[in-house]
Order: sequence, then structure tokens, then C-alpha cells
Amino acid sequence: MNVLIAPTRFLPNVGSQAVADALERGIRQCCEETRTMVRPIPGGGRGTIDIVVRALSGRIRRAVTRNASGRSVEARWALLPDGTAMIDAGEILGETELSDISRASSWGLGPMISDVARFHPYQIVVSLGDVMTHDGGIGLLEYFGLTFADERGEDIPRGLRALERVHHIAKSPNWRIPSIPLIVLYPRLLAVSGKNGVTFRDGSLKGLPTYQLAAVDRQMWHYATLLEDFFATSLLQHPAAGEGGGLGLAFLAMGAQYKEATDFLLDIFHLEQYCQQADWVLTAQRTLDESQMISLAPTLSRRLLPFSTPLVAIVERLGEQYMQYYRHSLKGIYPLIDKPRRARDVERMRVHLLQQAAYRVAAWMR
Repeated sequence: MNVLIAPTRFLPNVGSQAVADALERGIRQCCEETRTMVRPIPGGGRGTIDIVVRALSGRIRRAVTRNASGRSVEARWALLPDGTAMIDAGEILGETELSDISRASSWGLGPMISDVARFHPYQIVVSLGDVMTHDGGIGLLEYFGLTFADERGEDIPRGLRALERVHHIAKSPNWRIPSIPLIVLYPRLLAVSGKNGVTFRDGSLKGLPTYQLAAVDRQMWHYATLLEDFFATSLLQHPAAGEGGGLGLAFLAMGAQYKEATDFLLDIFHLEQYCQQADWVLTAQRTLDESQMISLAPTLSRRLLPFSTPLVAIVERLGEQYMQYYRHSLKGIYPLIDKPRRARDVERMRVHLLQQAAYRVAAWMR
């Protein structure tokens, strides 16, 4: 029996590789003769370049830039054998680099992109997962030469406060966009505004008080309309323009190509080659609900359909409308938890629970 193991991470404490290793141990514990192929799939957020470099034999490089709080940091990026450069935006603008959401700026991503461009890569791929800034990409666009001003024509502060005051946009003589193709990976469908938009979905997680969410949502929409009018191009309609605290807007304005993170990563890993050799595929992700249309399990389910390879998913939480994902190759959804447990115990025991769940699934598949 040949099994392809292709899970993603379980936030906040278990990465993709650790999940894959636990699943493999569980399967081998049940069926020692089983041949396993382990291909962890990152979530398009922090840690993506680690998995990609390990799978494709790339190289990790480092560059000095500024984090979300404006402090100088050494951040990593990856250079792959085909000449592609990859940047995890969350490495620069992530939670550990954030001290005050109101002052957090995306400016530091600009120097990183410019430094990577000096190596003349074939293309630059930026993953937007786990970004904790919420400035709509104003900082990034400022680095590349846009200027933002308030109603009086005065400069606006960096960070979230810029959304409240921005009223005018102009190009400075230094406006410059890298000529190297930019590809942006979005792990979620996250609109600019509205109840399903970036502010209401992510604002509280970033430290915004609940009573401020509606006001910040309006400010984000106002800024997006200004940006759309300035570049005379459609930005608001893109289903993932809000990803990265609105960084999606900035990259769209810069002419970047947008791709679903999971689809892109499955392509560069050539997962279909392994699917053809597998009798069944085991994946795992923490949550599965109506908002997970482009997450790993649904994407695998669609892409496995031509091969008629059954897919089984181990899931910790099920939400509304999860039954829709049975339409393609997904044949079973198995619970991570074997019995009622406290939330903190589940978090502490995730690796062990994943191994146990894989054992149960393998016994069923056998």
C-alpha cells in the first residue's frame, strides 16, 4: 500500500513538517509494510520558504531591512534552483516583530524586495500569510515612491493611522517598481472591507478593539477607492485584495500577478507525480468550514479528481457547510481528537494526537 502524506501546519505550535512526521509515524505503527511519501505543504505564511527549500534544494539568504515597528532586522529569503526568489512577508511583518498595531508599517517589505532584485532572479514570489500589519500597503508603496497626504496636503504618519488621514496620492520622481515579475501568494479569500473583509476577520487578532473595527473598515474601503482611482484599475473586486492587512491592494496596484498559495505550492512540488503512485492520500489541517475554499484539503480534493485517488483529511475543527468538500476526491474527514479534551490539552498534545489519528485512519484504509 502506497500512501502520500501531504498535510499543512496546525497553528500555533506545530509546523507542516512536524505534522507530516507525526502522520507518518502513525501509519507505520499500524502498517509497517506501507510505503509512505511525505510531502508537507506550507500554508502560504511564515515558514513557507523553509519547506520549499527543503523540498527543492534551494538556498536561504539574508538581507537587512526594517520590521513592522521600524527596527532594523536581518530577514531571510530563499533562492530556488530555477532562479525563483521567495519571500515570506510574515518574516518581516509578523507577530513577533509587532509592538503597536497603530504604528506598524509595511515599509520594510520594500527594501527586502529591492535587495532580492539585485540578484536578478527569474521572478520574486511573496507569500502574504501571517502578516500582522494593517496599513493597506501604504508603507510598501511609500518605499517605491508614492506619496500620501491628508486633506491639508501634509504628510501622514506610517501604520494604521495612515488609513484615517490619507486623502491625496501622488507619484514622486523616485517612483520605481522592480522590473522583475512579482507573484503574490494569498492563502485566503479576504476582501478589502465588509463583514467578511480583512478588518472584521483579522482586526481583533491584531489587537484592534472591537469598537474600532467598523471605523477602520470604512477607512480601509476609502483608501482602497483612492488607490483604485489613482491607478485607474480595478482593485476592490479582487477576492483576496485584503490579504496581508491590505497588502494585496498594494501589490495589485504594482501590477503583481496573484495566485492561490496552495495551488502554486502544489505546482512547484509536482505533487501530481506522487499522486499517480499513491493508493490513497492523507492530509491534515486544523479547520475546515465554508471559508476554507482554497485551503489544502479542498484544493487537493479538486486536483486529485483526474487520478481517482481517494483523499482522507484529519481535521481538528469543523465549521458550517463542510459537507460541500465531499464533491470531488475527499472520501473521509477524521477528527483529530479521540475523546472530549480540554483545549489547552489538545494544544499541548497535538503531535501525539495527530499520530494517533493517522493510526486510526490507516487501520480503516487497510
